Amino acid sequence: MYTFLALAPILVVLVLLVVMRLPAKISMGVAYLVTALLALFVWQASGAQVAAATANGVIVALTLLFIVFAAILLLNTLKEGGAIIAIRKGFMDISPDRRIQAIIRPLAKVIG
Repeated sequence: MYTFLALAPILVVLVLLVVMRLPAKISMGVAYLVTALLALFVWQASGAQVAAATANGVIVALTLLFIVFAAILLLNTLKEGGAIIAIRKGFMDISPDRRIQAIIRPLAKVIG
């Protein structure tokens, strides 16, 4: 019984996203509510514990968003400044041997 209840938030997300094709912001909100209600009423967690776990989750999510935003900003800055082309050219200038270039060329395409 408790196993099914523990899987309930995941199943809610699966049903809402895949079957009903609702947007993720709605599906995740409903899954959060299901999780909070289960914590409060099934596992008798206090409201303070649920609030603290929610705050912790928000802080972790914002940290990850900050990292991803900074990475995208850095990539776009490198592209606009021409550094990606310089990095690609540097890879191509490592060796005049065509076999080595055949190995390096896919790496240069991944970077730029």
